[in-house]
Parts: sequence; structure tokens; C-alpha cells
Amino acid sequence: MSPSILRKTAVAFGVCTLCGAAAAQSSVTVFGVVDLFVGVIRNDQTTTQLGEGGMSSSRLGFRGVEDLGGGLKAGFWLEGALGPDTGRGGASFGNGTTATSENPLLFQRRSTVSLSNQWGEVRLGRDYTATYWNWSVFDPFSQVGVGRSGNLGIGFAALTALQPGASYGTSVRANNMVGYFLPNGAFGPGLYGQVQVAAGEGAAGNKFVGGRIGYSSGPYNVAAAYGQTDVTVAGSVTLDSWNIGGSWDFGVVKVSGNYSSMTLDGAVNEADQDNWFVGAAAPWGQWNFKASYAQVKRGGALSGQKANQWAVGVDYNLSKRTALYATYAAIDNTDTNFTVLSNASTLTRGNNSSGGQVGIRHSF
Repeated sequence: MSPSILRKTAVAFGVCTLCGAAAAQSSVTVFGVVDLFVGVIRNDQTTTQLGEGGMSSSRLGFRGVEDLGGGLKAGFWLEGALGPDTGRGGASFGNGTTATSENPLLFQRRSTVSLSNQWGEVRLGRDYTATYWNWSVFDPFSQVGVGRSGNLGIGFAALTALQPGASYGTSVRANNMVGYFLPNGAFGPGLYGQVQVAAGEGAAGNKFVGGRIGYSSGPYNVAAAYGQTDVTVAGSVTLDSWNIGGSWDFGVVKVSGNYSSMTLDGAVNEADQDNWFVGAAAPWGQWNFKASYAQVKRGGALSGQKANQWAVGVDYNLSKRTALYATYAAIDNTDTNFTVLSNASTLTRGNNSSGGQVGIRHSF
């Protein structure tokens, strides 16, 4: 073979190699949050604690994307909860650390793999449910710490307790889920949404079907969501949930709110719960002031149970990654026992709960 042919062959091979490398470009990112606070919680007893997650939930994650060419991309996301107050793999309360209570780093916050192109994304694995997003997005406290609106029962445990063998595991996330997410702007500027189906796989409280649709443009954002969960293995008892939320950014202050309705259907004792909250966030230089008011009311077998919560908070950004914060919240209970922090001391039904947190958050 002549030298000229060899050179041409080498050039052609190099071009093909470079094209293949370009088509398979990928990136992997390590990210996380370390958030610790000193808090005082007043329930039946007053407790002082050093805990995690007063402003943002502590976490460690890995995410990546690979360009497969032709607009098609593959991605993965593995994210686990951290307990930096004890060095364990999840949040905790108390000073006991034994071999049986050690928590390894499990990717239970999110563990997904996906394919996406201009028509949207198909995502498989454990992820947030469609009905949780409005609780989080429109809450000034982002569903974290003593000020979160979810203190008033997003878990909905009291309702499923009315049915023997019932469980509700999809209030925030679901296992074994397949979801489709609309692409950004492809079906109209500002339109977003998702549909999701989770397999029960023989476990009560995980079989889920739901969706969310929203529109965001300029200063405003609005979204509605619906979901249904089989809270028993047989599927004869379901928990149906829907909510609608929105926000408007006026520049000096961002006002937001959410209304949610949940109903336990098919149970021996049926019940329902209505939640709503309104909130505001006002940035001022490196400061950000937050406040919210939330209310819950139950009906059916739990008729007469209700509570309201108010919360105020402030954070100060030392940099783009590091912030100091302080939050205070109080709950007034009527025939129920909602608390501002679930891992503090117990609370007798009808008593009130309050607490404050001061802490530091660093993201990377």
C-alpha cells in the first residue's frame, strides 16, 4: 500500500474517531448540600437539638448526561440523604448510634435513568410524585425545616391508619416509577408537565398514577396536579389527591399559595383532608425574608380535627453557596397533634407545638 493511501486511511480513521467521540460526549457532576442547625422545639417537652436540614435537606448526589447524537441524550441521577449531625447516611435525632441504627448512604431521594430528546423525557426509577411538586415549589420554605407547610399533614398518616393494612408511601416520592416529562417550550412557551405510573409490586401504598400540568411566564407560575395511590395491596382502598398552586413575583416580594384536597375512598371509615397555605418571600440585597400561614381541616371519620400554622424566617447569603438562616414556627391544634418537627418529642392531641432553628447551609 502506498504512503499516500496510508495517510488518507489514517486521516479518515481519525475523523471517524473524532465524530464518534463528539457524538458520545458525556459529563458527570458530583453535588450536595450540608445543612446543620441548632434548634429548640416545644411539644409536650422542650428539646434542644443539633440537626440537619433547617433550610435545605442535606444530600450527596451524582448526575450525568451522555449525548447519543441526533438530539437523543441518556442521563442518570443518584441522590441520597445525609445526616451530617451524626455522619450517618440519613437524618436522625438523639445521641444513640449503634450497629443496628447505622444508615448507609442509600439513594432514596432520587435514583433514575432517562432518555430525552426534543419531544420530552422518559424517566425510570424512584422520583418525586406529580402531586408533591406544588407543595414544594410554592412554599417559601421549600418543604424544609420547622416552617414547612407540610408539617400539617402531607404524609396523611392519620387517614391511612383508619384502614387496617393500609399504607401511603407516595406523598413525596414513589418507587418503581415510569414518567414522561414535557420538553421545555416544545409544546408552547412556558408549558410544562408530567405523567407518572408506579408499580405496586405487591406492596401497599406504592401503586400510583398521576400527572401535573403548569404554565410559567415572566413573573407568574401556576400548576395543577392529581394522583391516586392504592393504599392496600388489593387496591380496594385508594387515596385520591389533587392540588393547585401558583406564585406571582412582584419584584420586591414574591407571593405564593397552594390548595390541596385528599380523600380516603373505599375504607371502613372514610375520611378527607383539605390543606391550604399562602406565603411570601422578599429578597433585599443578600437577605431574604420569608413568611407563611397554613391551615388543615379534616372531615369524615376525623371530623373536627384542624390546625393552623404560621412561620417566619430569614436567611443571609454569605456567598452563592453558603447561607446563614433562622426560622420560627408555631402550630395551634384542635383535637389533633401536628408538630413543627417530626423527630422531636411527642405531642398530646389538642396541645400546641412551636420551635425555632438557627443554622448554616453550604451547597457544592
